Amino acid sequence: MDKRSLCLLLICINLCLVIWLVSVQQSPMLEAEVISGIGGSSSTTAQPPPSAKSGLRRSRSQPNQIHQPSRTNINSNDSSLVSNTFDNHLMGTPSMLASQTPTPPQSSMHLMDLPNFVYLIDQPACDKDDRVLILVHSAVRNVDKRRIIRETWANRSYIDQTPLKVFFLVGGVGRKAAEWQQFLGRENHLHGDLIQGNFDDAYRNMTYKHVMALKWFNEKCAHAQLLVKVDDDVFMNTPQLVKYLATPSLPEYSMLRDPNLMLCRSVHQSRVKRSYRSKWRVTYKEYPNRFYPEYCPGMAIVYAPDVVRRLYEAAQKSKYFWVDDVLITGILAEETGSKITKLKHYLEQKDVRNLVGGGADLEDPPFLFTNHAIKPDESMAIWQMALERIQRPLLTQPAYAFASSASRSAPVVPSANFSEVAQTSSTGLS
Repeated sequence: MDKRSLCLLLICINLCLVIWLVSVQQSPMLEAEVISGIGGSSSTTAQPPPSAKSGLRRSRSQPNQIHQPSRTNINSNDSSLVSNTFDNHLMGTPSMLASQTPTPPQSSMHLMDLPNFVYLIDQPACDKDDRVLILVHSAVRNVDKRRIIRETWANRSYIDQTPLKVFFLVGGVGRKAAEWQQFLGRENHLHGDLIQGNFDDAYRNMTYKHVMALKWFNEKCAHAQLLVKVDDDVFMNTPQLVKYLATPSLPEYSMLRDPNLMLCRSVHQSRVKRSYRSKWRVTYKEYPNRFYPEYCPGMAIVYAPDVVRRLYEAAQKSKYFWVDDVLITGILAEETGSKITKLKHYLEQKDVRNLVGGGADLEDPPFLFTNHAIKPDESMAIWQMALERIQRPLLTQPAYAFASSASRSAPVVPSANFSEVAQTSSTGLS
């Protein structure tokens, strides 16, 4: 063998060794979260820090609980961990945390492998009349998305007349973004609808946010009939939900009372992404199987209280996996015997455009959620259609009244108690 061939052989061997090393160890360098552009807001909306428009750089270190140096497995020897999917030899060993004593799993300060979890911003527990808790998963910088939701389907002038309660979930701002924490404080003072956990608000921490939603419901709203988990780029048809809750003749009325309900548009045979180009790349160490189990996309899920409790208790003992919808509604759902109920009607983007363009009716077909990435003008247009349906039998004056200045872009529903709103929804939305 000549020198040239020998050199080529050595190069090939080294290249194969590098590829192997990279494939068996997840890179700690995570992609920075894409920062949403901040548009103009109304004069009554708290203004985001100036850095919002240019974007704040996130630390490229592994996202985690604020002031928490590493993720730890509080109980890595627990036999109830997700053993049917994650082999026991893949479970990490607890890290040593100086002057930090992990609290027991039942403690309110425990969130999966975060032993010192607290709410940086919290809200009072649900009222006894609240039947549905809607928790909107948002990001710290998604100011405009929260504003649009408050002006449309979560407009307080409508929601306060229904048995629905709406809060937004966010994570921590990080150590170098104190202005954002001050901004969130002002936003919550203005609207009173933020719940914030003390973990970094990062893409790979979405599981913490999802489990925080289960935790908050389980501890502060367990008497309610339903928990709805929805993303902040989805339009939720809240009048349609009110109609389902108030109309016993509809099949959805009974469905929403199912104690084992986990309602969504499920995903089957989803292949695990291994490509380095993929935002959803998962290493074999994180998840060894080729396909995920059937699961609910995290953008819109409806849970019954019993299902919330089972999934929350299982999540508190499970190994952390950053693909939250797969872990909670796939892996842990299988562990706890929770079955998915398939959501029939779901507006895709083409359906939204057709509806807004006048090519379809709001009830053709009736829907609870749109797909994600809905545009602000589309949300406004759909909400206006829903309001016209609701107000048509109730209007006693020619012009719409307007909501308070905090949400003045959306017309208010004329004064009525829930039974009147429900009756109107049954007649005006059918």
